[in-house]
Amino acid sequence: MPTKKPTKKPTKKPTKKLTTNVFLPKQQRSQDTQRKLLTALHTCLQDKFFEHITIKELAEHAGVSVGTFYRRFKDKESLLPLLYQDFGNDLTLWVTGLEQTRYASLADAVEKLSLATFRFLASRKSVFRTLHLNSRLHSALLDSDQVVDRKVIYQRLAGVLLTFGDEITAADKAKAAGVVVFMMINTLLDKVLYPGLTPAIASDLDADEFAQELPEIIMSYLTA
Repeated sequence: MPTKKPTKKPTKKPTKKLTTNVFLPKQQRSQDTQRKLLTALHTCLQDKFFEHITIKELAEHAGVSVGTFYRRFKDKESLLPLLYQDFGNDLTLWVTGLEQTRYASLADAVEKLSLATFRFLASRKSVFRTLHLNSRLHSALLDSDQVVDRKVIYQRLAGVLLTFGDEITAADKAKAAGVVVFMMINTLLDKVLYPGLTPAIASDLDADEFAQELPEIIMSYLTA
């Protein structure tokens, strides 16, 4: 009786490991090339999703050869930590601007923060989508920025609300402010990045309209 051959299990494809080291080259020429490639990525993201952008396109927009790209980066994904750090710098400038804004009251602060968050996300939609998706595919990306601490950024946003702590009725005001920042960013993120997907479709309002409606919900929570 013939011996039955054991079924060969399919080999699992190894997950691509993201290189998360962010460093500034010593030579000015290399620094310029790195900046050109990052600028090229920003340009390409205006018309395409990250996964559809080719290295050839990046090189062409940067005005360098494909060989020059590969001398500095292993693959397209190697640009993600640079993009994440670049976005962190934008995030810091944005929050600093909000901290320097004058607010008449808690309600005024909540309204202005909601609209500012919507505009910030909408103006960087393609970059934010790229980082949002790839940070879930490559969790190491979240540790690649050694300059900007995202938790501190969110605490600073909450601090804007806590300036009007006497108007917040919650027993733990800091906790309530943190919940508001989470709710504001998360809901607007869905509305801006994924308007046609769940849970964004639960509300018929577009992102702009939702940003204007959100303060009323937040104020009910903070001053209940």
